[in-house]
Amino acid sequence: MNDIRVAQRCLAVFVLVALVLAGCAGARRPGLADVSPAAGANPASPTASASSAAISGGPVFLGNHYTSQGHTHLVTGEPDDFVYNSDPPSSGPHRELFTDTFISNKPLPSYIQVHLLEHGNVLLQYSCNCPAVAAELAQIAMQYDKLLMPADEAQPTAAEVNNAQDQGKAVIVAPYPHMKSKIALSAWTHVGALPSVDKQKINSFISAHLGNPTE
Repeated sequence: MNDIRVAQRCLAVFVLVALVLAGCAGARRPGLADVSPAAGANPASPTASASSAAISGGPVFLGNHYTSQGHTHLVTGEPDDFVYNSDPPSSGPHRELFTDTFISNKPLPSYIQVHLLEHGNVLLQYSCNCPAVAAELAQIAMQYDKLLMPADEAQPTAAEVNNAQDQGKAVIVAPYPHMKSKIALSAWTHVGALPSVDKQKINSFISAHLGNPTE
């Protein structure tokens, strides 16, 4: 009789433990929302997501690569008739000068273009008499340039532009009437030609090259 009672007590304890374990397992599985991020996921890195967004929706557009023609600095009085191996230029002799604005309505001399690229800036240039194209390029450029300006400022000062260009963070727009392509994107040793404004390719080019100084 005692053996039967012992067996009954053991069975009751076993059932109780089984119920407790089942309840704990259920409490740990409320749904997918409580599951830890999958391997490789990094929800705490919004900056990385934002930087990659510019080149999403299509292949990366790097433009054509040209062999570097060096970093020679031209001194006052030295001729600036160097023959560059790309049009617009993407490396070579230049003068250490910046521009005073992100959006220029006048062509930039080659020796200034190269200096801007040497610091890591990107140029968006057009050869046509096309206000609509110029406005579209300016709109794209200002998506990047406005991040370099105080929030309450409509137009940057010349000093702010110079500082941004010195750090290689600026996207500059200007006409360049002598080149063959309608639109050209240039970075150090890279030029991408476009027949029309292609926002995906332009943003991809900027994302790939902006902020890559060679000094």
